Amino acid sequence: MAFQIKYYLCKIHFKLHKVYKYLTILLVLISFGFQQPNSYDVNSKFKAVFLYSFTRYFDWPDEKKTDAFVIYVVGKNDALVAELKKNLSGKKKVGNQEIEIKNSPAFDPSITSNIIYFAPDALKPVTDAASKNKKKGVLIVAEAPGACKSGASINFIFLENKLKFEYSKNAAVKAGLKTNEDFKALAEINID
Repeated sequence: MAFQIKYYLCKIHFKLHKVYKYLTILLVLISFGFQQPNSYDVNSKFKAVFLYSFTRYFDWPDEKKTDAFVIYVVGKNDALVAELKKNLSGKKKVGNQEIEIKNSPAFDPSITSNIIYFAPDALKPVTDAASKNKKKGVLIVAEAPGACKSGASINFIFLENKLKFEYSKNAAVKAGLKTNEDFKALAEINID
């Protein structure tokens, strides 16, 4: 009798061990399915908030205050585009303008916009965009070392693992934008 009990207990233990093994494998496979792709931008929510906040500090020329207020994302940043569309498009306004989000993998000068954000993978044309949008009232925002010196008015940076930005008032003035001096105090670094 004791032998039979021991036998059944071993059998149950063996089956439970198999179940736990398969359950562990299943949980590992599921967790791989929920991982974000390598290009996922964990700071996309903060960038979206910053981009919308920037609209409060700049004054666009009158010709930019008609139709939709366009935020144009250049490069691959699906997380930021999704965040902007989810929280801004059709929900918030800049003045009386509805916000519209546009995106393309490479800079397209034919897209009329109020803000151009260059994702880190699309930084080459910052200088080109700055020269083509001189005095046209386009705020250029980038995310790369030296972007403000290449023509961007605002450049996202990370200091102490926090998203901050540097600001070039000269680039904003060249772009035809007006802002008050208070904005300079918000920037972590002022270039000029």
